[in-house]
Amino acid sequence: MRKLADLISELRRRRVFRVAVVYAGIAFIIFQIVDATFDYLPIPAWVGTALIVVLLLCFPVAVGMAWAFDLTAEGLVRAKPEREPTAAKAPHHIVIGNKTLAIVAALAIIAAVWSWWGRPGQEADAVAEAGLGERSIAVLPFVNFSDGITDDILTHLSKIGDMEVIARTSSMLYKNSDKRAREIGRELGVATLLEGSVRRYGNRVRVTSQLIDVATEKHLWADEYDRDLTDVFAIQSDVASQIAAALKATLTPEEEQRIEDRHTENLEAYDFYLRGREYGVQQKRQMAAQMCDRAVKLDPTFALAYTGLSSAHTNIYWFHEDHTPKRLAMAKAAVDRALELDTDLPYAHFALGKYYYQGLMDYDRALEQFTIALKGMPNSAPALAHIGYVQRRQGKFEQALANQLKAYELDPRSASLAFYLAETYRLLRRYPEAIRSINQAIALRPDYLGYYTSKAWLYVRREGNTRKAWDVLEEAARNLANAADPRLFRGRARLNMFDRNYSAALEQLAHAPAEVKDDQWGYIPRSVWYAQVYNLMGQGDLARAYYDSARVLMEAKLQEDPRESRYHSTLGIAYAGLGRKEEALRAGQKGVALLPISKNAVGGCSREQDLAIIYTMVGEYEAAIDKLAYLLSIPGDLSVPLLRLDPT
Repeated sequence: MRKLADLISELRRRRVFRVAVVYAGIAFIIFQIVDATFDYLPIPAWVGTALIVVLLLCFPVAVGMAWAFDLTAEGLVRAKPEREPTAAKAPHHIVIGNKTLAIVAALAIIAAVWSWWGRPGQEADAVAEAGLGERSIAVLPFVNFSDGITDDILTHLSKIGDMEVIARTSSMLYKNSDKRAREIGRELGVATLLEGSVRRYGNRVRVTSQLIDVATEKHLWADEYDRDLTDVFAIQSDVASQIAAALKATLTPEEEQRIEDRHTENLEAYDFYLRGREYGVQQKRQMAAQMCDRAVKLDPTFALAYTGLSSAHTNIYWFHEDHTPKRLAMAKAAVDRALELDTDLPYAHFALGKYYYQGLMDYDRALEQFTIALKGMPNSAPALAHIGYVQRRQGKFEQALANQLKAYELDPRSASLAFYLAETYRLLRRYPEAIRSINQAIALRPDYLGYYTSKAWLYVRREGNTRKAWDVLEEAARNLANAADPRLFRGRARLNMFDRNYSAALEQLAHAPAEVKDDQWGYIPRSVWYAQVYNLMGQGDLARAYYDSARVLMEAKLQEDPRESRYHSTLGIAYAGLGRKEEALRAGQKGVALLPISKNAVGGCSREQDLAIIYTMVGEYEAAIDKLAYLLSIPGDLSVPLLRLDPT
């Protein structure tokens, strides 16, 4: 007993017990930090495991070091055994005193309380803070089969107003993901996840699915179906109903009916429709139209496929791939057929809304149709987003922003929604938010050039910083598969103009497409850009020659489409460059009249800005200043830093 007492006394004197307690307390705190934070950070799971193993292995080392050494004011010295039992406490120890012990103990208690208090409710609180509630769900891609089953279960769930359903764009990013349910739930801001698998055996299909609580990672519901392939639609409806019951969601009779709807019995037609939808997501609009057209040929009563066909035709028209009345008529014929087959089909009303919005710029009727669609699909991010896009055109920018943010909550991993949010912030001149949103878009899709060019011009508009803009374009060149994309040359040419490096601008224009700019905001042929650069270089004869080439081109364009406002504005710039003042003013004013801000609050600003350029070119400086002052007083692309840079 005497030897044991002496050993304990020596352990106390060398403060081995204190070192052990402090080490254990610090290790406990680290364990809690790892457990609470590593799931939410992009850190591999093995890192946390390795850290814990190292801490455990180092415990005997720390205790052994405490026995063998003293940490004193002179540094680390070898400990000596106590010579006399009555010796005073070693005076040279400078750490692991009572204060240190108390602090570590307090921190350990706080960590323990935090851990106890935060599990499992903490994750639920995080979901609530993200804006989605306990009936929020994401449908993850099912394993071993086409994404069609995943899509349709998600579609059925989105029809239930008492639930919040994350959109397909965000859910599909987790295909083949090895992330834990808690991490996915946090990224998407949902309380539950649906996952499963599908296996096909000849004409039979086996579907397993399970509903997971994000906070606890436990199953709330699970089931398995072994049916004929022709029963796949019934399986999808049943899964949606079971999930709604598991989450205690209240379904209206109309919602119950919509969940049970079968849009076609023809599996081949259904497969072509799914392909068309996927091509649409990939922005391969012509292929989307072809696939949906094959679907309706196989099943002429397939109303949903007609809505896909209509939307594809409208998109082709809107993005100027075929901006003709014939293409628009094809869009209208397809959606009319869909509504003839199913008057209440929400997707048909959405397609009709797109036709009115993107085809006719009839914003009141577009909003009416999008609202009907949203009533039938209360969780539709596209419907909410398009309501916002229409409101933006109407000049209702704050309402537009609110609806776009709601859409983004339902589709938080959508690069396109982040991009369009950035556009709205940009038009409101809320540049920090715009840059944050465009950064999100780039992070989600780093291979799309348009996001980089948008970010580059945000720096120019916000602070007149061409250096930052150049850096963004170089980043784009590094990340794009086609580093020689013609659109990059356009951006570089314009930045060189802003930097007054005109010879470099000419070099870049030589690689740019003939229509340097051809979108819904403007049509600027390369000849206009050449003319502007040569004029800035003082080479008037060359500038006039290129302005005249532009004049010939634009007059021919107007023969084809005399109602196209973009052509009138560009023709006005060409006339101004040739000194034909009255014709220039008439053409510029005609462009404004065809697309006034009252009709289109976004596109109309482009026509007004073109007119300001024409006023400047023909010497009407007071009119130009008045126009610029007006444009700076309303939401739009123009900014003071941009005006300070732009030599035109």
